[in-house]
Amino acid sequence: MTMAAQSPVETHTVPGRMLTQPQWLAARIAETGETWGNTVPRVAGTMWWCMLASALVQQVARAYATDTPAPAPELARLDCEVRTDGGIEVVHILPSDGIAECAAALRETLATVIPVVAAVSGAGAPALWAVVTDAIGNRALDAGSAEAGSRLAREIGGRLVAPRFVEIGGRTFVKRLSCCLVFEFPGCEMCTSCPKRTAADRESRLAELAAQG
Repeated sequence: MTMAAQSPVETHTVPGRMLTQPQWLAARIAETGETWGNTVPRVAGTMWWCMLASALVQQVARAYATDTPAPAPELARLDCEVRTDGGIEVVHILPSDGIAECAAALRETLATVIPVVAAVSGAGAPALWAVVTDAIGNRALDAGSAEAGSRLAREIGGRLVAPRFVEIGGRTFVKRLSCCLVFEFPGCEMCTSCPKRTAADRESRLAELAAQG
């Protein structure tokens, strides 16, 4: 992904319950759109959700990949670091015990927040769930275990589809279901793994990436 703007350093922290407040969400999405150069709510909202979804699942996916206790990401346990451009890239989860509990908590949080984001931005709820699928897959790969991502998605269940993976050039990639719409921002192009690319183009680009190590 080619960034259209530098990520601001300054952040402030808000409680997880703010993720259910339509006016607050609309303001953060608008800030993201203004910074990146596309204020269409569906576009800015999808990009904003991609960042938040990744932050929401990161700690849990890492815990699954390393077989360590995972915190339960209930809304009441969340503190979100909000950048001056409205984006959220860090979510702190207060500790709790039990991997099974964490999957149920994550399912509840997603099922609560996604409809609000969809209503505010105009992005389809299925598209936002697909973003979560890919985020889980990528964060699990970052932690060294594609299987952990599949297992986490199965335990979350509900409307979440399990991530798909593909082996290219000896490296595992997420076979993405979602598009972050970054190419609709000035100065940006489609991600290397974007599902909107042709299969041949995507495979060729991923092979080049794998060869780089």
